[in-house]
Amino acid sequence: MLIEMWERLRGYDKWIEAEAEIESSQISTYYDRQGEHEQSSDILKWTDVQGEAHRSAFTVPEDSPLYQNVAGQTIAIRYSPADPGRYYLRELLQVRIRTVVRFAVPVLLLIALVVLSNWLGVRK
Repeated sequence: MLIEMWERLRGYDKWIEAEAEIESSQISTYYDRQGEHEQSSDILKWTDVQGEAHRSAFTVPEDSPLYQNVAGQTIAIRYSPADPGRYYLRELLQVRIRTVVRFAVPVLLLIALVVLSNWLGVRK
């Protein structure tokens, strides 16, 4: 429900629907503090109503539903009528939101702890 409200607010619901094809998909490995992870780097291509081809790259982590995409697969997108090179893919927005939340929540908790400890230290 919230995502539909966001789409209406941003005007994505008025963008042109199109079938986009995964032109290529490449799996790579990266490491962080939690260990080894995989991500998929994909090239998405679509054609606008004027017949012009567009391409865009995106990368998603292994826990994304978009990670399962393979070359030749098609997915529904919306692209801007004013700028057909700009596209919207709901699943990609969801991945980006989840990524921000994963990093923002611990940082906000840390800030809250520092503020709380400073506030308690001042009260003594």
